[in-house]
Amino acid sequence: MWAGLVLLAVLVVGSVFFMRTRTAQAPTTNTVSSASEASTTTSLGNGVSVVAPAGTTIAVSPSGNKAPSLTGPILISASLPQDAQTILKNKEVTLIAQLQKNPTNIDLWLDLGIDRKIGGDYAGAAEAWGYVAKAAPASASFVAYGNLGSLYMDYLKDYPKAEANFKQAVLLSPHTIDYYRELYTLYKYSYKTNTTAAADILAQGLKANPGNADLLVLQQQS
Repeated sequence: MWAGLVLLAVLVVGSVFFMRTRTAQAPTTNTVSSASEASTTTSLGNGVSVVAPAGTTIAVSPSGNKAPSLTGPILISASLPQDAQTILKNKEVTLIAQLQKNPTNIDLWLDLGIDRKIGGDYAGAAEAWGYVAKAAPASASFVAYGNLGSLYMDYLKDYPKAEANFKQAVLLSPHTIDYYRELYTLYKYSYKTNTTAAADILAQGLKANPGNADLLVLQQQS
């Protein structure tokens, strides 16, 4: 049992880059409201809906961006110790139950992606984070784009998608240094290695964050 708990702790620490926001709701472009009924129900797609008192404005996902289904099987890698599998499955069951009650909570979707990633369900993690990236405001979606960038770079080895997601994270949050650093690592060691991309991203980061010590160190080492 203890071996499983220790391994799970290591996996969680190894996933520290996968961040989450503390914004409670996910406002998006389309809204609905009602003042004439006792309550109003808004569908987010795939059987996920939210109920609120009459007169409340409810954020719904943009057209074509349905909420991921919460009724599919929970996938945990068989390579993990049984104790770790049990812990992760119980966490995901709890998150799904919370999301079914409050499906517009950004933190819950981000946490679901983190747990799925730790459990080896990379497609499920990408689905959860991809939904947040497209449905949440910029103040939250940049976190999801950054998580997707790391997932595609470090685990799925899809470097074009890693680049695209990191670039979107930089666009939405130009003062988050981690994303410049991750792009630099991607360009220096895995993708577009024979170009000026690594130097260019550091220059871009320093232009947006003049004098940043981390970026300056990387620039000096290049």
